[in-house]
Amino acid sequence: MTQQNAPPDLTTYSILLKSCIRFRNFQLGKLVHRKLMQSGLELDSVVLNTLISLYSKCGDTETASMELQAIWTFLDMLELGFYPNEYCFAAVIRACSNANYAWVGEIIYGFVVKTGHLEADVCVGCELIDMFVKGSGDLGSAYKVFDKMPERNLVTWTLMITRFAQLGCARDAIDLFLDMELSGYVPDRFTYSSVLSACTELGLLALGKQLHSRVIRLGLASDVCVGCSLVDTYAKCAADGSMDDSRKVFEQMPEHNVISWTAIITAYVQSGECDKEAIELFCKMISSHIRPNHFSFSSVLKACGNLSDPYTGEQVYSYAVKLGLASVNCVGNSLISMYARNGRMEDARKAFDILFEKNLVSYNAIVDGYAKNLKSEEAFLLFNEIADTGIGISAFTFASLLSGAASIGAMGKGEQIHGQLLKGGYKSNQCICNALISMYSRCGNIEAAFQVLMRWKIGM
Repeated sequence: MTQQNAPPDLTTYSILLKSCIRFRNFQLGKLVHRKLMQSGLELDSVVLNTLISLYSKCGDTETASMELQAIWTFLDMLELGFYPNEYCFAAVIRACSNANYAWVGEIIYGFVVKTGHLEADVCVGCELIDMFVKGSGDLGSAYKVFDKMPERNLVTWTLMITRFAQLGCARDAIDLFLDMELSGYVPDRFTYSSVLSACTELGLLALGKQLHSRVIRLGLASDVCVGCSLVDTYAKCAADGSMDDSRKVFEQMPEHNVISWTAIITAYVQSGECDKEAIELFCKMISSHIRPNHFSFSSVLKACGNLSDPYTGEQVYSYAVKLGLASVNCVGNSLISMYARNGRMEDARKAFDILFEKNLVSYNAIVDGYAKNLKSEEAFLLFNEIADTGIGISAFTFASLLSGAASIGAMGKGEQIHGQLLKGGYKSNQCICNALISMYSRCGNIEAAFQVLMRWKIGM
């Protein structure tokens, strides 16, 4: 068209942009947008809606800037006097489904309610649920959106059940699942997967078995998503810690992919006594020509750490390097823990230092390693570094530092940490209380240890 000197019109640009979205070719979509802006054409609501959808779905390394571009395009659209439709609202809300722009999403939520799109379109409601959950972890507001929706479909119910399960509200997830069935909706594989995860969280093996029987009758037991959830349920809920039922579910799956292999490997590692079997399964996965992902590597490195087998761990890590997965946080964090558990703190520190992006788990792994290997000074130095990064500090971090203070008899440092804990509102945390009691007892201050115990009992 351009070679024949026939300039594209708005309809052509809209079709091109939609094609880029359909085939997830976002780089080409941005190029089309640039050409559109150079054309001097006056944009209409169809093209603006398509641009918002393009940038809200862009998943490359420039995601944050693309999300912002989607929001700015939405604002430009309003300024030009165009009225957003349900697709436009859904797209811009999706762009706000993160911690950076959740506040913008809440403003748009008010606009959605005012214009009546919440009642008119299920997709807008689903995007709002996700925005509140992903943006700020606000399940209360997410459920209010769900509750206000006059029409719900299977996707809506499953989304809300899944978010409840993922954010630690397993009982609510199960209750909502029962409400869904009473409302006449038939669960699909994603619904069953989420409610099985909720059963696992609560240790409800009996209910998990009932759901297992049902998915067998429905022909869903062979699904990878359901199968992986069942593997996890049987592994974590077995009264005797047996992996037999979990392994049976895995073996009965007609096909295995990286997700199912990783699920069974992780289950063996988490069982506490099957690390050798986990490594053997990892080797079988590789021999089956299944490419491991970062979770696979993370789990098998943990198994190597548990077995005090850094030699095998280094071979595993070399393979992760070869596949380009060594820079992923969970792989690096497991490598740090593996070295730390084997007393190789110099190697653990090297693994920590080369991490491309450090998170709280990274800092916890190295701090805990230093504390357990009687290198408390290094642990406290890193603690100060965490405070400077603004990442935040967890109960596990404090517990590790208290253990380190106790190991060298540094009650003064332990008391400083205790002061910070009181300010931070951790005084009722059982893990912290145990660490404080242990620290004071090991440092010879039994009276202080007793006071911590009594305060904790009063606060229960």
